[in-house]
Amino acid sequence: MNTNPLILGWHFDGHGGGEAVEWSRVSPHGVNGLAPYWLHLNRTAPGALDWIRQRSGLEAGAIQVLLAEETRPRYVRFGNGAVLLLRIVNENAGHDFHDMVALRVWVDGTGVISVRGRRIHFIDGVRRALESRGGPHSPAELLVTLLEHLTARMEPILEKMRLQLDEMEHYTLTAHEPSETRRNGPRIRQQLGDLRVAAVALRRYLAPQREAIIKLMGEESPWVGAEFNPRLQEVVNETTRHMEDLDEIRDTAGIIQDSVANAINEGLNNLVFKLTMMSVFFMPLSFIVGWFGSNVSGLYLNADSHWFPTEHGFTMEGLLLLGVGLCELWLFRRFGWL
Repeated sequence: MNTNPLILGWHFDGHGGGEAVEWSRVSPHGVNGLAPYWLHLNRTAPGALDWIRQRSGLEAGAIQVLLAEETRPRYVRFGNGAVLLLRIVNENAGHDFHDMVALRVWVDGTGVISVRGRRIHFIDGVRRALESRGGPHSPAELLVTLLEHLTARMEPILEKMRLQLDEMEHYTLTAHEPSETRRNGPRIRQQLGDLRVAAVALRRYLAPQREAIIKLMGEESPWVGAEFNPRLQEVVNETTRHMEDLDEIRDTAGIIQDSVANAINEGLNNLVFKLTMMSVFFMPLSFIVGWFGSNVSGLYLNADSHWFPTEHGFTMEGLLLLGVGLCELWLFRRFGWL
């Protein structure tokens, strides 16, 4: 198990490349002589927090924000730099994608220090670009590149959510037997509920993250020049579009969820109605059978009856039941119950 706090260290050469920086160089001396640099640290590794507090050279306020447990996205400026708290969709196996990963970034005129707890996959792509001399030219461009990557990571997630929503919407628009609706409806409602929870969780972080990037753009800072504003504006536009997509997914999922609930209730109501009609239909027939006592001697329409002795009582009672049943069917049709 690698316990090295430094995941990636880099010294920029200004031409899209540079050289890797080892932890042995950073650990005792901090960032002295590294500029322009990028240090990407694992905050869960032993010694990482102590190095940030004692060797990073950051002021106390910046360290407190950088290592805060609560990492709602925001932008905080300090005298010689700024801290950006960001959130990225979780691409780690076994985790929900909406359980977003925190990325803490310190940026100033000399370099970038980024800190994470859980793995951030696109960092490997940035590393490969730097090694092939096709990466960012400066710490400022690195910061913009990180913002572009974390925004682009949202698109596959949103596309997956849209496909799930389309499948569920198709289910509600397709005719189903009541039994199928009762059987599959609760499962569909649960999936829709999970989708709405994911949309709300993602949007919860995207809104303040957009505001943090807008605040970064609005300040005249020596570490991010105005030449990067068009790229930052595109990040803001993409984030806004993602928020609108999440709103649409959340609202559409709610509508479909209501439709499925209505279909389930309609199916149950139809079943209850049929059972009620069966009860109403057999109630008069049961009364007639009970009244004439067809299986008890000495009562109506029996051969030994004191009231109406006859050998054809069973036949007469059957005809009576048939006539009453036909009358009930006629009445049910007339009232629109069948």
